[in-house]
Amino acid sequence: MCNQFRLPDLKQIQKYLKQDLALPLVEPKIDVEAKDIFPNQTAPVLLFQNNQLQLINKNWGYPSPVDEHKPLFNARIERFYEAKPSMWDQSFAKQRCIILTSEFFEYAKKTYQASNGRKYHERYGFKTENPITLIAGIYDQNNFAMVTTDPNQDMRPIHNRMPLVIEPNELRRWLFQNFTSLIDRQNIHLTVQKQAKK
Repeated sequence: MCNQFRLPDLKQIQKYLKQDLALPLVEPKIDVEAKDIFPNQTAPVLLFQNNQLQLINKNWGYPSPVDEHKPLFNARIERFYEAKPSMWDQSFAKQRCIILTSEFFEYAKKTYQASNGRKYHERYGFKTENPITLIAGIYDQNNFAMVTTDPNQDMRPIHNRMPLVIEPNELRRWLFQNFTSLIDRQNIHLTVQKQAKK
């Protein structure tokens, strides 16, 4: 369950989207600083709204119907295909976005003992070979969630889920088309970096 990603700054985002990918991004009306984003924090997501491809600030996590203090910030893509209705259905159908990261982080099941006697999970950073890693997201009003799927060969040794990473040539498919073919991420290569212990 991914609960942290690193946001690139606006200059990096604009260069990648407008120059490298030649996307018709409208001039953002927000300031974007490079920083780590955690659930319940605001970050810009890329979406198509009012006939424009734009960056809009939204809060990471949907309000939980069970506990208002614990936002739901990861959405399993399989839920859209289940017969039983879910709170994500409308968003998967019509409100998809792209989360922009320079790196995202995951904790492994393996633990280590720190000098203070406490046990900690090992932490890893992941990114693609692109300047910015694109992750599938969904949104509703002022909130967004990160879409997850089964892990690929790079993620499987560390965690049993992974963010649904999107290649640049798949961006339009995720935003506008049938996304069934994007569920399996075995063809995605992730650079994996074990994080230093703090």
